[in-house]
Amino acid sequence: MLAERDDGEANLVGRRLSARGVETLRFDTAWFPHRARLAVELGPSGWEGTIHTPEGPIDPADIGAVYYRQPRPFEPAAGLSEAEARFASTEARFGLGGVLASLDAHWVPGTPGQVADAEYKPLQLATAARCGLSVPPTTVTNDPAAARAFTAEQEDGAVYKALVHKLIADSGEPRLIYTSPVAPEEIDEGVAATAHQFQADLTGKKAADARLLATRRGCAAVAIRAEHPEARRDFRLDYAALDYAPIEVPARVAEGCTRYLSVLGLAAGVFDFCVTDLDWFFLECGPGAQWGWLQEATGVALSDLIAEELMASL
Repeated sequence: MLAERDDGEANLVGRRLSARGVETLRFDTAWFPHRARLAVELGPSGWEGTIHTPEGPIDPADIGAVYYRQPRPFEPAAGLSEAEARFASTEARFGLGGVLASLDAHWVPGTPGQVADAEYKPLQLATAARCGLSVPPTTVTNDPAAARAFTAEQEDGAVYKALVHKLIADSGEPRLIYTSPVAPEEIDEGVAATAHQFQADLTGKKAADARLLATRRGCAAVAIRAEHPEARRDFRLDYAALDYAPIEVPARVAEGCTRYLSVLGLAAGVFDFCVTDLDWFFLECGPGAQWGWLQEATGVALSDLIAEELMASL
């Protein structure tokens, strides 16, 4: 499992695998090179040797499946200049990262390359539409006039949604960018500075949000309900006041999610939907998004889905 030690999702999956008699090893990529050593040579069937970690040695040939769970960046050795540290981090990514990417193993939710590609929001939305999932009216633009025209056309208003959820502030610390309502008159020429995503605001029609974990072998979902107006638009604004409950997934939605995974070559995905009285509207799919707190709140065995997918190739 490529994850840091205190990762909640990896811990839940690890317990499920251990209960089924499957041996697991955790590898936090931030251990390399300080606390992990790599010594492999190329053989007829791939890299042979050992990756030494604080949790024990790893023989690449013994790995049958990999849970790729938001691993941390490699941390360069102390005492390097800024340029040397950048070079060392890049070499680690292409060196150890390349050895890991070459493993003849089943990757869940996918290989690093597949997961990276699947993070593109425009790709997610287009794939969802092609797979038969309902998608809210959306535009991606850096044209202020086009942005104003789109937002004016939306009967129930429009929202701005960042294409990535985190902004690196001047302090160097990341902060979340929340879904925000936007009116045509609020859009100025600053939109021209980069790509922006605007979408129809479904808040007034929303019965609940739903976070759905899908694998090639099944899916399960949890409804997320909020009373606070801002949290109804973006539940991340008020976790303390959210209510959770299992929710049945319509067959059409489940089938669309399965097709989505197949198109992007993924073995699993964490889907977010806006659920109205009439339909489920796809919002995004984060291959490595969090779901552990939903299992703890509702008892829905999401970790079983991941464990079974990992075991499928063993």
